[in-house]
Amino acid sequence: MTRSERVGGVVEVWEEEEEGDQSSPVGVEQCSPQDERFALIFTLTVGCYSVPGVLIGYLLHHAGLRVTRVCAGTMLTISFLFLGMATKESPHWLFPAMILMALGGNQLRMSLVQFGDLFPLHRSTAITLLSGMYAASAAIFLIFQETASRGIARAHVCWFLACVSSLTIFFSFLMPVHHIPVQDNYEPERKTTEAKAAVPLTTSLLSGSSFLHQYWFFMALFAVNNYQQTYNIWITTTACSVREAGLYSLIYSYGSLFCVFFGPVGGVFTDYMVRRASKTRSELSRRVKEIQASFWPLLVTSMSTTITYISILFFHPAAIYISIVSLFITRPCAIAVSNAYLRIRFPADHFNRLLGIYGTVTSLLMFMQYPHFMWAQQMYYPAHVTVLVLLALSYMNPIHLLFTPLMKDAVIIRDNLDEEQQHSAKVNRL
Repeated sequence: MTRSERVGGVVEVWEEEEEGDQSSPVGVEQCSPQDERFALIFTLTVGCYSVPGVLIGYLLHHAGLRVTRVCAGTMLTISFLFLGMATKESPHWLFPAMILMALGGNQLRMSLVQFGDLFPLHRSTAITLLSGMYAASAAIFLIFQETASRGIARAHVCWFLACVSSLTIFFSFLMPVHHIPVQDNYEPERKTTEAKAAVPLTTSLLSGSSFLHQYWFFMALFAVNNYQQTYNIWITTTACSVREAGLYSLIYSYGSLFCVFFGPVGGVFTDYMVRRASKTRSELSRRVKEIQASFWPLLVTSMSTTITYISILFFHPAAIYISIVSLFITRPCAIAVSNAYLRIRFPADHFNRLLGIYGTVTSLLMFMQYPHFMWAQQMYYPAHVTVLVLLALSYMNPIHLLFTPLMKDAVIIRDNLDEEQQHSAKVNRL
């Protein structure tokens, strides 16, 4: 016979003997110091993931793919070796392991996004597919979970993953040394613009669209990371037994494997809208519609992020399942859709540097996660409702794309069109 009690926000399940004389706890337990230590490691890792992003962007722009990928592969390999050395007696190895993993993983991700330019007619699909694949990286936890249940030492698994990561170094020498050639749908006008004068990076960086997207990108990742940071505490508080909490953890792990299939959806839709825009007779209107093609992917990502985050306000199994389903959309699309939008909205030669700058700014702001986590420990609902309010403001990013006059000015600035080019772009194509 069992009974359950909620003590201090933690569900404890007790098993009573039939005699009724004794009872022993068999349910969910929480270790607050451990949760806080893991929250600190998680915050540092997320912060380090893209803090050097601006340096990576410039490294890609000047040194090229090979140098960037070799550095990334080296850091990933070392990180798994350090992770294999971490034990209960020496947990300090977790800090360098996770930091190096974050640095190397982001460097590899940013270098891989360039390969979307190999498919100019399906660029957004390729970019979202490549970016969304990194959402499935959470399934690494499933590997450790399954191997541990079969008695395989964690150190052996880490050594195997280190060997796999080292292959990145060797494959880098089979790829282009510097960059992937870029092709756009309006090469003649772009070549004329490049011959005249290149658009300064600051023009893109200091634009209204840039600030709105930076805020949108930060809030999407902040909400997702806060959800993941709170997930363990949330399910252990909601679950009535260790078995139930383990089920939620297992569903989350297996679900991460399917994230990769949702990432390209936004890119496929964006490419479809871009192809529809190509039928527009006015060249200027066509370019405007190409930018506006990202409206629905950005909006749907914002909505799924909101649903994911609002679920943690409810301590009910249904809320957990709803949040996991919406996370399948949010996790891959938050980065994938953002990358596809950047590639369309701003000049191609600004892409790597803007990607790095946005990543650095976002990661620096991500250090607020740990104070927020500590705040939520004391005032759960006010802390999370505040994030929801800030998340609602991020809807301005997709909404501003609907204002066609603003987008026309954006195209003129992006492509550096003079009055003659603007006039010819407005003329119907024969």
